[in-house]
Amino acid sequence: MILSLRRFIPQLSLLLLASCAVSRKQVSQYHTSYTVIDTTLRKDDRMAQMLLPYKKSMDTAMNVLVGYSEVPLSKAQPECTMGNFMADAQMALALRSDRSVQVSILNYGGIRIPYLSPGSVTKGKLYEMMPFDNKLTIVEIPGKVMRIFCDHIAAWGGWPVAGISFRIKAKKAVDIRIQGEPLNEQLVYHTALSDYLANGGDNCDFLVDCKKTYYNIFIRDMLIDYLSELNSKGAKLNIVLEKRISYAE
Repeated sequence: MILSLRRFIPQLSLLLLASCAVSRKQVSQYHTSYTVIDTTLRKDDRMAQMLLPYKKSMDTAMNVLVGYSEVPLSKAQPECTMGNFMADAQMALALRSDRSVQVSILNYGGIRIPYLSPGSVTKGKLYEMMPFDNKLTIVEIPGKVMRIFCDHIAAWGGWPVAGISFRIKAKKAVDIRIQGEPLNEQLVYHTALSDYLANGGDNCDFLVDCKKTYYNIFIRDMLIDYLSELNSKGAKLNIVLEKRISYAE
């Protein structure tokens, strides 16, 4: 009896495999539609009720006061108060990890709100300003690559920077200075960036081959810590425009 069963095992296995086979299906056609989200849409009370506990928790966390600004923070090019604050904060916190940092740069598109009124600054507003989970990266940029980087920033109309300055002429960077000294193409400059830029984001592919050190520190948290420390000392933000980046006359 055992021998006779063994004769049928291969056929039985094939039968089981066939019964478990998945039939493949393909989309033959599809239709799209658009829903405009505006005040004409009715509020979904059930959804609002379901989200209420989470909303209360989030509001409590985001309404925490971080500090104060004596001046309006605005987003503009080639230089702006909001950008200077962000670049300064990144520089200050990056120096704690690497004392050789000389330059701090953020991409203009990374700033996600256009304006912040003078007065109190909450954690929620800083999340709106920098909603991405980008992390601090120290990049060792050779002088020749730094010149390319500055030209790239000039072509975009200016980005937030600290520790470096230049003027824009015909979409090129001229009179580039780092820590007050003319750019030296023979030197390597330790530069605080986000991992997004360091890995080639915003067409910064010229940075890909540069030596990098990654830190598990969110750029957004650097903004929060910077302003919180000012507040703990009884100080307020008082950002001014310094012609870090300007147009050549």
